[in-house]
Amino acid sequence: MSDGWEPILKFVDESASFVHGFEAGRVYQALHDDAEEQTFTIHGANAELMLRIAESTEREIRWEETDTADWCVVTFGPAYET
Repeated sequence: MSDGWEPILKFVDESASFVHGFEAGRVYQALHDDAEEQTFTIHGANAELMLRIAESTEREIRWEETDTADWCVVTFGPAYET
């Protein structure tokens, strides 16, 4: 039985690392394209990578738990002006 959370896209290669890499790439691209604060629902397996993305984009990061195991809401603050 599904808990209601499923991937937006089904991948031919259903390896977890591929799916998590796709998710991280989507987050990184969105942060690169928009300097405003942004919020995403991510899989907990990507937590460390989200911290690295926050560091590389020089953004603050906040976490919220969800009611669904293994998922969380992450908010990246606005990009710093340089």
